[in-house]
Amino acid sequence: MLLREVQNQIPKKFYEKLQDRIKEFTPPQEKAIKAGLLQGKNILVSAPTASGKTLIAELAMIKQILDNNGKAIYTVPLKALATEKYNEFKTKYEDLGIKIALSIGDLDSADNYLHNYDIIICSNEKLDSLIRHHADWLHNVKVIIIDEVHLLNEPNRGPTLEVIITMLNEILKAQFIALSATIGNPEELADWLGAELVKDTWRPVKLYEGVNLFTNVDFFGKRKGYGINEITKDASLDLALHTIKENKQALVFVNSKRSAESVAENLAREVYKQKLILGMEDEAKKILTSLPTSTKQCEKLSICVKNGVAFHHSGLAPAQRNLIETAFKSGKIKVIACTTTLALGLEFPTDRTIIRDLRRFSGYSQSWIPVLEMKQFTGRAGRPSYHTEGEAVCIARTEKEKEIIYEKYILGEPEEIYSKLALEPVLRMYILSLIAVSFATTREKLMDFFEKTFWAHQYGDIEKIESKIERILTNLEKYGFIIQSREKEKGKIKENLRATNLGIRVSQLYIDPLSAHHLIKCIEQASVEKNNARKLTEIGIMQAISETVEMKPLLNVKQSEYEEIQEELLKNEFNLYSRPDFVDEFYLSSFKTALMFEEWLNERGEDYLFEKYRIRPGELLVKVHNADWLLYSFEQLAILLGKKEILSDIAKFRVRLKYGAKEELLNLIRLKDIGKVRGRILYNAGIRNIRDVKATSIEKLTQVLKSRLLAENIKEQVKIREKG
Repeated sequence: MLLREVQNQIPKKFYEKLQDRIKEFTPPQEKAIKAGLLQGKNILVSAPTASGKTLIAELAMIKQILDNNGKAIYTVPLKALATEKYNEFKTKYEDLGIKIALSIGDLDSADNYLHNYDIIICSNEKLDSLIRHHADWLHNVKVIIIDEVHLLNEPNRGPTLEVIITMLNEILKAQFIALSATIGNPEELADWLGAELVKDTWRPVKLYEGVNLFTNVDFFGKRKGYGINEITKDASLDLALHTIKENKQALVFVNSKRSAESVAENLAREVYKQKLILGMEDEAKKILTSLPTSTKQCEKLSICVKNGVAFHHSGLAPAQRNLIETAFKSGKIKVIACTTTLALGLEFPTDRTIIRDLRRFSGYSQSWIPVLEMKQFTGRAGRPSYHTEGEAVCIARTEKEKEIIYEKYILGEPEEIYSKLALEPVLRMYILSLIAVSFATTREKLMDFFEKTFWAHQYGDIEKIESKIERILTNLEKYGFIIQSREKEKGKIKENLRATNLGIRVSQLYIDPLSAHHLIKCIEQASVEKNNARKLTEIGIMQAISETVEMKPLLNVKQSEYEEIQEELLKNEFNLYSRPDFVDEFYLSSFKTALMFEEWLNERGEDYLFEKYRIRPGELLVKVHNADWLLYSFEQLAILLGKKEILSDIAKFRVRLKYGAKEELLNLIRLKDIGKVRGRILYNAGIRNIRDVKATSIEKLTQVLKSRLLAENIKEQVKIREKG
C-alpha cells in the first residue's frame, strides 16, 4: 500500500512530513490500516523486530492529536526505552507543534504539568502511579500505545501491565494499540483486548539464524555458512574476533554478570594481542571517570573499552551503561558481552548476535530459556537504519546440542503467554489500589473487575483466585487500610468497600500493603525508642526497610558466614525495630542487607562493599534508590500516624544514604558539588560546617579543594543561604 492511498485519512501536515520518510507501507503497517487503525479501532500487532510497529503507533497517535485534539500515552517496560522513544518523537514531531513529555520519575505525584503535553511517554509503573493519584488529564487521552505487551508473561512486569490495561479499558474511551514480538497465542490476547489482530512474519532486513559448532557456522536458510579460525578454544570469542576483523559489531548474550565480564576481558586481551583496535583512549578515560570515585569495576571496564570491547549488565551504573551504549551506536565499541539488559527494544547497529548461553540456572540446575526470549536476542541483529542483513548465531558445544538448538529454537515457535496476576503480593497491591481510587466501592464491583482481566479471560473465571482475594480483603481490614461494611439495598445485601486515609496513602506510596503494615509496626517501635531519649539507630532503620518485598533480592547469607551474621544479630538485638519470635532465612538476609547499608552510611566505598558483600556499583545504586523510597514511605506513614518525633532522624538518614556519608558531614554534603569525598577532605582540614566555610579564606579553600572555581562556588552558595 502506498502512502498516497491514505492521504485523505491523515492530517495534512502529518502527511507532508511522512512523504519525506516513506513512500510505501510495510506489510504489517498495511494490515493495520486495513484493520481500521485510522478509524480508531483497537489493534494488536504481533510481528518481528524492525517490521515497522512504531510507525503504526505514530499513525494512531498523531491522527488522534491533530484531528481529535486528544492526548496519547506511550507506555514501555523500561526507563531506557522510554527515554529513547522520547528523543525519537521529539526529533520527529515537535516541529508539528506537538508537545512530548517523558514521565518516568517520582511515583508519588500526579504530574499535573502533563496536562499541557500531547504525547506522554512513561514506564508501566509510572502510568499505574498516575492512575492512583487521580491525574485529571488522563480523561483527555484518546489513544494508548502499549509497547512490548508480550511482557504480560513476566512475573515481575506482567501483573502491573495487566491491571493497567484492564483499568484504562474501563475508565477511558480510548483506542488501544498493543505492540508485541511474535508470540504463540496472539489470537487469545487480541480477543481480550477487543482488538483486531495484525500478525505478520515480514522483516525488512533478512535475519539468518544459525549454529556454531567448533569452527563452523551453519545457517538454516538460503545462506551459506562459513568457517572461523580457532584462536582461543572458545567459539563465542573466536566468532567475536571474526566479527571485529570483518569491521562489524556484535552482542554476545550470556547468562550471568560474571560471564559477561569474563567474556569481555578475555576478548579484550585477544584484541590487544592482535592489535585489532586502536585509538580508544578517550572512551576508556570517560569510563574510568564515570563515577564520583573510580572503582575496580571502572578500571576493568575501562581496559576492555580501550580495546573496543565492553560488558553490560545490571551491575553497572547508569552513567557507565550510557557511555557504552553511545560508543556502540557510534561504532567505536565493536562487541558488547551482555546479559538480558540489551534484549529489549533499544536500537543498536548490531550486525551479529552471538548467543553463547541458551541455558540458565533455575534453582539448583540449568534449564533451557524460552524460545520467545531467544527470539528477543536474535531480533537485535540487523536493523533497517544500519543493515541489509543480520546474523544470529547460537553456540553449540556438541553435535547433540546442535540438534537440540536447531529443533527447539531455529524451528521452534515462541511460547504462549499466560497471566501472572494470581501472585499474592501483586493482588494485595492492586486490590488496595482499586478500592483506594474508588474504582471498586463494593465487593461485587471488585470481583467484576477481576472478571475482566486477562487471567479471567484465559481461565474462564476467577474461581482460582477468589479465596486469595477474600483473604487479602480480611488482612487489609486488619491492617487498618480498608473498611468493609454491609447494608441492605432493595432487599439485597450490599457489601461496601472503602479505603481509610492510611490505606489511600499506602496505595499512593506504591508499596506492598504487607510492607506498609511492617513499616507501621517498626514506626511504632522506633517512636517508643525515641520517646525514651534514644537516638534512632542506623542498623534498626535499615533492617526495617530491608525486611520488605520491595528490597528483594536481598543479600544471600552463605553457609560460611551464618555464624558471623548470627553473632552480629545478637549484638544488635536491642538496636532493631523489627524483632520476630523466630529468625528465618529471610530475616537473616534482611539483616545482612542492613549491615551493608550501615557500612555505606559510614563511608565504606564501592570496592570494599563489592569485596565483602559481592554487590556491584550498579546494584548498589538500585538498592540505595529503593531504600530511599522506602525511607520516604517510612517518613510519610510516620506523619500520618502523628509520630513527628522520628522525622528529623529519618530525614538525616535519607541525605546520608544518598551520599554514603557519616552524620558529621551532613552540613557539608548539602552544598552543591560537595559529595562525601570532598566533604571528608574539608572536614579533615577543620572546615566542618557552613559557618567554617564562611570563615575560611578563598585561598585556603582553594588549597584544600585544589580548585579555585569550586572554592568560589561554595562561598557563593553560603552567601545565598544567608540571604535566604
